[in-house]
Amino acid sequence: MRRLIGVDIGGTRTRVGAFSAGELLARREFPTQGMEQANQAIRNLLSQVGWERPEAIGVGAPSPMDMRAGIILGCPNLPHWRNVKVVEELREAFGCPVYLANDATCAAIGELEFGHRARDFVYITWSTGIGGGIVAGGRVVWGATGQAGEIGHMVIRPDGPLCRCGKRGCLEAVASGTGIARAAEERLGERLPAKEVVARARAGDPGARGIAEEACRAFGQGLAIVWELLEPELVILGGGLTQAWDYLGPMVMEALGRMARGKPRVVLTKLGDDVGLYGAAALPDHFPKEWASR
Repeated sequence: MRRLIGVDIGGTRTRVGAFSAGELLARREFPTQGMEQANQAIRNLLSQVGWERPEAIGVGAPSPMDMRAGIILGCPNLPHWRNVKVVEELREAFGCPVYLANDATCAAIGELEFGHRARDFVYITWSTGIGGGIVAGGRVVWGATGQAGEIGHMVIRPDGPLCRCGKRGCLEAVASGTGIARAAEERLGERLPAKEVVARARAGDPGARGIAEEACRAFGQGLAIVWELLEPELVILGGGLTQAWDYLGPMVMEALGRMARGKPRVVLTKLGDDVGLYGAAALPDHFPKEWASR
């Protein structure tokens, strides 16, 4: 019976969970800060479940990263996380193998193991940023360096807004929570979180509605590109913006329907906000063996 720790480092929140035989025994959640907070949360969990140490730790975090070296190189949504030696720090602290991968890829692993369990699907997180993970034939698609599935950084508006990755017109820059908040500041003259923009749009504010509609069209366009390229069995969505799917979903699906052939099947994750946490815990069983030197 394996004793595993999953760590899901998000743009705003970090989740840590203790898993045994695929069951989540205990979890902690807190604002994303630094590695010491994650280390302490793991110590608290180990004490809570009565383990001396875990058998392995899986960590999902936003890219870019060096998966082989286990280092977060510097993420646009986590500007203070630069050249953080995640694997080395956790391995020294807890004396077990540690694995690091993109957070959206970990979420795809969570869906593969615990969620919809399809064999050919794309998982996309629509939240502070936009990320993706690909599963084909029941296997994770890693790419040459582990960065496959960076759907948020497809350029869909070449002359569009500057993305925090340095390019212009990325899907993330246009349609993510960060992109929605940027558009609100530019057009409404207020610094509003995406959640508030969506709430105002739902209430009938024309300016906010225009921003929401533009984001949904862009997101639908991104889904259409993914669908045409991969023809997955499912497109599975998660992330904070999907909490307003009853309002945003029809606009996204209308755009997707106009831009994609066939009938794409889009569903929401069954695992809620913990999809990446479940996937991080299962990461040790999916991590490419040739990259695992620890």
